[in-house]
Amino acid sequence: MLSTFWQQPRQKHHPQSQPRESVPGTQAPSDSVTQHAQALTWSADSFCPRRPRPRMPSGAALSIDYAVDADGGADPSPFYVAEIEGKGIGLRANRSIAKGEVLMVRTPTLVAQAELVNELEPRVRDMMYAVAMARLPKGRRNAFLAQMGRDVRDKIDVNCFQLFIHGAGEKGASHVTCYPDIARFNHDCRPNVHYRITNTTITTIAVRDIQRGEELTVSYIDVFLPSRERKRTIRSWGFECACALCQGPRNETVASDKRLRRIKQLQDDLNDFKEVKVSAETGAEYTALHEEEGLYGHLGSVYTRAALNSALFGDEKGSREYARRAAEELSLEKGPECADAKAMRGLAEDPRAHWTWGKRRKAEK
Repeated sequence: MLSTFWQQPRQKHHPQSQPRESVPGTQAPSDSVTQHAQALTWSADSFCPRRPRPRMPSGAALSIDYAVDADGGADPSPFYVAEIEGKGIGLRANRSIAKGEVLMVRTPTLVAQAELVNELEPRVRDMMYAVAMARLPKGRRNAFLAQMGRDVRDKIDVNCFQLFIHGAGEKGASHVTCYPDIARFNHDCRPNVHYRITNTTITTIAVRDIQRGEELTVSYIDVFLPSRERKRTIRSWGFECACALCQGPRNETVASDKRLRRIKQLQDDLNDFKEVKVSAETGAEYTALHEEEGLYGHLGSVYTRAALNSALFGDEKGSREYARRAAEELSLEKGPECADAKAMRGLAEDPRAHWTWGKRRKAEK
């Protein structure tokens, strides 16, 4: 069964490296290579993310077509592909988009077991990729090949996500997955789109109201890093961050870094249950800093900490309000049925029955 997932920061612009051999395009693969590839690939009709069949191959997977290919059921489409100055191809809002609107739901075009692919001889690996590309429908193949990268391997390295199947600690659990449409989202240190992965399905959601013509972005990196570290991380991939925060006035960058340091300090204090380093009002400052910083994709955990802190100090009104907000944000970030959202709905309904109720108030006395 598919379980723990972790998204590896994607290199939308690949760093300079040694040229790789292109995938053979005119030469038909040998029978042995074809058999090897077939042992590593399977089609969508046998690919069931929620309940894999017992005889499912343990190598790579090729999804023949999207099991889900939706744009939130909206008409007109919420976005269009456009040339973005300084970034190349990206996505822009086709109309006003409300916070919480689903923008895309996608399953992967290609799934490959990372360890196995890395262990293959380059010739065999490239021939396997050629077989995989040949099996894709024309539209999906064109979308995959339109991604940034010199050849198939490079396109996978540049645009892939990493996820774990059967648990992160198990051998062979690491897989690379390719979502050509999702790869069109450019990076921003303060993105307006959040994504969640359920089994192998990615859902992208607007984390704030977005105006028509505005670029749609996600973050490739840890948004809580200070500006210098964010820029260095992006630069190591071969491009400069072009987001408004990184390219803005220095005084705004300094103010942002100051807020991030304060956020980190408050988070550590809120998480410290041995000493009372916070007050009932700390949650208000903690949430305000995130909102001012534009960290909209992380408000679920932010409001959760504020709700728990209010409950710990016996603040019924505060715990109800923050728990309600937390449940709303967590439903967007992780899905309405996630355990955290359910827990926050329970807290909002009856703060006094929660295990945290009044514990910090008692500790103060």
